[in-house]
Amino acid sequence: MGFVIIGTGMGPVYPAIQHMAPENFGKKYSAAVIGLQMASAYVGSTFMPLVFGHIQQVIGIWIMPMYLIVFAVLNIGMLEMAYKKCNKDGIYE
Repeated sequence: MGFVIIGTGMGPVYPAIQHMAPENFGKKYSAAVIGLQMASAYVGSTFMPLVFGHIQQVIGIWIMPMYLIVFAVLNIGMLEMAYKKCNKDGIYE
């Protein structure tokens, strides 16, 4: 049940950042930014399970909640950094 709740909460982040790319980075750069976002998402979805599998074999499955929390905090932190950068550059003004 916890995975459903977390997935429902974090799921809209990926399409939302793609939708906001033209507003955040300008129409000129939005295609390149969306491509970079998609490439990053694919790299993450390829390697996160692999890395977790190796970690849980060494440490144990109990590490899973902490592993997910680290990446959720990283996701939120990077998103906030991007918004602050956009505000600093005057994109949101």
